[in-house]
Amino acid sequence: MYAINHAATALLIKKNNPEVPLFPLLISVQFVEVLWVFFNYFGWEHFSVYGGRVHLDFLPYSHSVFSGVAAAVLSFCVINWGYKNKKMAIAFAIGVVSHVIIDVIFHEKDIQLSPFSAKPVLGLGILDYPMLNFIIEFAYGIFCWWYFKGSKSLLWVIIIFNILDLPMMLAHGDALTPFVKYPFILPSVILFQILITWYFVYRYAHSKNDKNGSVMEEI
Repeated sequence: MYAINHAATALLIKKNNPEVPLFPLLISVQFVEVLWVFFNYFGWEHFSVYGGRVHLDFLPYSHSVFSGVAAAVLSFCVINWGYKNKKMAIAFAIGVVSHVIIDVIFHEKDIQLSPFSAKPVLGLGILDYPMLNFIIEFAYGIFCWWYFKGSKSLLWVIIIFNILDLPMMLAHGDALTPFVKYPFILPSVILFQILITWYFVYRYAHSKNDKNGSVMEEI
């Protein structure tokens, strides 16, 4: 799943935890992906390009089921004991785990159970079918907006970012050559997507549109 729809997952969690600030939830749903970015920079994880497609074929430290659960438990302990905020701790942990669960649905078989076992690997492979992937992600993002009862501005953010992701979903062949020559480009693009979706989702999740226009409220 691309950054905008992971970010949209934070809206689901926020709706069920209205007292928890939104920004920590946006961090939680992308925590695993931020780890992947920096692990790629350090060379601890890597991707490859073959068969005309990008394959995230080594990401056991950031994206394994064990790592996701461990990160969720650790974050719960830090927030619950360090900041004395159990509700935020639970919501943040749910956000962390949500990323791995969603990626198991969308990724090809590249999600290990743990960094210590190469097999079995999980993944339903929806990413192998770009248009189906686009339709499902688009519908999921709209559903998150609807469930959150977001503003029209937030809806447009989700629509536009999903459309902007389509060229990356469809990219193949020579279009992927820059990723082969300069491997840092892909994690950098992913990091940029995460940061910009954090900004726009956070900004427009605070904007509630009514018949008279837009008013701001604290979330």
